[in-house]
Amino acid sequence: MRKPFSMFTRIFSHICKLKPYKETKWLMPNGNPIGVFVYNSVAEQKVPIILNDPKIATWYSCGPTVYDSAHIGHACCYVKLDIIQRILKNFFNIKLVTAMGITDIDDKIIKKAKETNMDYSSVAKQYEHEFWIDMTSLNIEKPMIVSRVSDHMLTIEKFIKTLLDLKQAYVTSDGSVYFDTSKFPLYGKFQQTHIMGDPTNELKKNKMDFAIWKGYKPSEPSWKTAWGEGRPGWHIECSAMVSKIFGSQLDFHAGGIDLKFPHHENEEAQSCAFHSTKQWANYWIHIGHMNMKETKMSKSLKNTISIPHLLEKYSANTFRMACLLSNYKHPIEYCDEMMDMAQDVVNKIKFFLNDVSFYVNSSDSTGLYNHKLMKNLQDVEEKNLEALKNDFDTPTCIHSMLSLIGNAHTVMKMDTTNFFPIPIVLIAEYVLDMLSKLGLELKDTSSKIISDSLIDTLVQFRHTVRSSALKTKNKELLAACDLVRDNMKAANVQINDSKTSSWVRIK
Repeated sequence: MRKPFSMFTRIFSHICKLKPYKETKWLMPNGNPIGVFVYNSVAEQKVPIILNDPKIATWYSCGPTVYDSAHIGHACCYVKLDIIQRILKNFFNIKLVTAMGITDIDDKIIKKAKETNMDYSSVAKQYEHEFWIDMTSLNIEKPMIVSRVSDHMLTIEKFIKTLLDLKQAYVTSDGSVYFDTSKFPLYGKFQQTHIMGDPTNELKKNKMDFAIWKGYKPSEPSWKTAWGEGRPGWHIECSAMVSKIFGSQLDFHAGGIDLKFPHHENEEAQSCAFHSTKQWANYWIHIGHMNMKETKMSKSLKNTISIPHLLEKYSANTFRMACLLSNYKHPIEYCDEMMDMAQDVVNKIKFFLNDVSFYVNSSDSTGLYNHKLMKNLQDVEEKNLEALKNDFDTPTCIHSMLSLIGNAHTVMKMDTTNFFPIPIVLIAEYVLDMLSKLGLELKDTSSKIISDSLIDTLVQFRHTVRSSALKTKNKELLAACDLVRDNMKAANVQINDSKTSSWVRIK
């Protein structure tokens, strides 16, 4: 059993190894550590997740610019974000309040509207609708709050007005508004900026300054403001919408690695300036690219694969498994070999679940208890929980479960003399529960593992063992009976004990 305060001892030990603030530019939040560590793009190392409320966290994801169909590069990003959110919710009991921004006003949308002779808003609505259909087909949970730029123009105007009042932004002769990076000393958290920027724009005071409002252009959508007519710049929208929803402090801000600079750099700068704080988002999570033959998948390179086309060949479970087999921040190279490997893993799990159903229902033998398998299950449960605490290490979890499945399969196939329904069923239920919590949909394909008759047999067997253990005061057997009860409860089967009997209640 883990010693009291060991989680805090581990966190304190980790904190002592962190780089100093001046080097990382990251401020450790005050509050409640939840025992989980995540790689922070500002700190450039794994840091402890510390929440103001120990059970509630805020999360914002940068959503799509809806000018075209989503491709599997987008799918990879959003599936991996969905996995992380499910881990926080399902394994660490965090009530995650999720929001996503939809960019429905943008240069690319206006360009597509002109090319197709459509209104820009019609283009945006068409591709946003398609986006949500794609996300549903991949079993990605929809965020609680969806914020569209077009619905928050007044919020954006007020945000920019505040930056102007703070002298943190300035209006140029064409009616645009730029954020003045020279007035913000903390600019450059994500990467060195002295070699970046656009030196050719003569309207800007500094080459790193960026537009938070674009001045009016004929034939483009525009809105009237106190400083002139125009439309929002790209970066300002997220800051304004997030600040409206979550206020001056955000726990998690997530998106693809391509958004790290300049989008997230600029978001953090203008939000810190607006709220007069040194740190706006506590944890930046960036998802690695999905590449095609070592090249970033992108529409501009014309090397994309649509999500419907993907699902014609592979299932949503297979694609999610491919994402689980890679750490979220690492790039993935899409190829048939990678997808076939993921498909093999999914098939191996499905075959195992079906084999378990056959195994527990086809034997005429009396069930026995296998301490070695039960210990193997307990070790994997503990190892996987630790892996998830360590930067959401899903590859370790999958490989641990495959090893556990292999051991269980060996017992089912090789030991024909003995019959071990209890540990085999509990292993199957653990694997099924674990993968379901990570977003795979396997229950319909696995059949019902535990039949009513098997439940009755298991409960009677456990009662006999427990009664004997109570008489002999065998603590090891009593602990084993408690473990069976607890694992069955996770499978929605509640076992209740009295001095003379045991009975079940199916939830």
